[in-house]
Amino acid sequence: METRTRALHVAMLFTVGITYSLLFSVNKIAAESGVPYVAYVFWHSLGGGLFLLLPCLALGRGAWPKLNWLHLRTYAVWGGLAIAAPISLLTYVAPHLPAGVMTMILILVPLFTYLFALLFRMERFRLLSVLALLLGLGGVLLVVVPGVSLPSPEMAGWVLLALLAPACFSLVTVFAGKYRPPDAPSATLACGLLLGSAVLLVPVMFGTGQLYALPGPVRGGDLAILYAALLSALIFFVFLEMVRLAGPVFATQHNYIAVLAGFGWGLLLFGERHSTYIWAATVLMFAGLALHTVSARREAKRRVALADSS
Repeated sequence: METRTRALHVAMLFTVGITYSLLFSVNKIAAESGVPYVAYVFWHSLGGGLFLLLPCLALGRGAWPKLNWLHLRTYAVWGGLAIAAPISLLTYVAPHLPAGVMTMILILVPLFTYLFALLFRMERFRLLSVLALLLGLGGVLLVVVPGVSLPSPEMAGWVLLALLAPACFSLVTVFAGKYRPPDAPSATLACGLLLGSAVLLVPVMFGTGQLYALPGPVRGGDLAILYAALLSALIFFVFLEMVRLAGPVFATQHNYIAVLAGFGWGLLLFGERHSTYIWAATVLMFAGLALHTVSARREAKRRVALADSS
């Protein structure tokens, strides 16, 4: 039974890593097809939420998205920080950066998460995690400082702008760790956060004039919305379920897979090649993530030992 459970967790890890990195490439396809970035995220959030709503309704009232204050707050905050803000930003940035470089910044999410948790006094100071943050910063500098690291020096500014996305992902991770409703199934939460993202983007879409009616003028853009909706439904359900079953420390390891898969998708779909600086930056970020993972595991064991002793 333990072997089967472990195999399930690993399968979930690879599912999230590979599909999440593919979403970055789909974002790029949507942007290059002329789909307005806010409308794109609205439609695929709505579509993904509706895809998940069907099994929730089929499972009975216990699985329906709850509409009390705790759950509505969760849908709004998670939908805004996990999808509406960062995915809109990444779609906006997508035409200006290689897809592989955008997935590379995913490595920073666990490091930023520790930083925010430290600032909010949810974590204690740990030297290994601070060293991990410094390695992650070194990787970022290796991307943006040398003029030859990116295909064009002007891309450095776009990389810095894209860093707001992992900051959003990190904030939602901190929020989720503290405020996740204990009685909500993963499919229900995933459905709620996707529909919450869509609701939040309605006024933004109208306010910015980024309306997009389906079907649109470019078939590739419509297909990108459909693919993103399916991917988002799968990613968020499996990720939340993986956190519930295997814990957040294990779940963060999907970033290793996502980055490597992102380079693969970039090569396969766009023929991307990367400089030595980009690969060196990736190594530095991987080293930082590895240090942080070791630090987090030690902290988890320390807390268990303290709980057992008390």
